[in-house]
Amino acid sequence: MNSPSAVNRTLTALAGIALLGAGLWLLGATRAVADHLPARWPAPPADGVLLDRQGLASLRETSWWAPAVMAAGTVLTLLCLAWAVSRTPVRRLRPTGPLSTARTQLRLTALEDAVCEDARRIEGVAQARCRIALRRTSAHLALRVRTLPGYAAKDVLDSLGTVSTTVEHALHPRELNTRTRVSAQRHAAPHVR
Repeated sequence: MNSPSAVNRTLTALAGIALLGAGLWLLGATRAVADHLPARWPAPPADGVLLDRQGLASLRETSWWAPAVMAAGTVLTLLCLAWAVSRTPVRRLRPTGPLSTARTQLRLTALEDAVCEDARRIEGVAQARCRIALRRTSAHLALRVRTLPGYAAKDVLDSLGTVSTTVEHALHPRELNTRTRVSAQRHAAPHVR
């Protein structure tokens, strides 16, 4: 879980607990709170609370009370549940891609791992990373390669083309767009003291 999300959830939980505590305190509050109520509100009796037993009993006798409380509680619960679900991170499964043969599926992570391994086997390549994104009719291959000191980008580009061709054959029904970035690893300069 990343830090801003954890802070957001912690603050939301603390605010909820504070509001719940304030609501429960007000529910059982005595005359001290009644003195601070707006003037248009009816004043509770001196020995009573804001929501006394007689007031609740008169509300419960009405025909609309029970359905209104149940509907309000249900709506409030569903809204809170929808909010909580929308705040929960979703881990989507990596899609699979059809191979050129019928009824064969390939996990994209496996194909990405194979492409990176093939790129690392090329002479002059120190590191390789790749990402494959599938679209309805096309695929996008982003290949990032770092060469060893003493090798130029043109030394490895031809061999990287064969790796791209292999991916194109694996994802045959889709058109493959490839973006290759090649950078050189720097020489470690000796430090003289």
